[in-house]
Amino acid sequence: MAKPKPTARNPIRKRLHVGTTIYPATATRYRESGPVPYIRLCGHWLATAGFSPADALDVVATPGKLVITRV
Repeated sequence: MAKPKPTARNPIRKRLHVGTTIYPATATRYRESGPVPYIRLCGHWLATAGFSPADALDVVATPGKLVITRV
């Protein structure tokens, strides 16, 4: 196996759980929706990964995978 480059960073791995939330009723939608998946990301590890408050993000969702990048 090739040796890692000395400039390469170790990836930050976090184990998270998908929670549940419900969209509230609004003026155009009179009933609450059913439960929907909910993921909350916060912590100093996001700053270490290069994210800052108010960053614009691009999220690409494929089955079983989310890729989040700054734009």
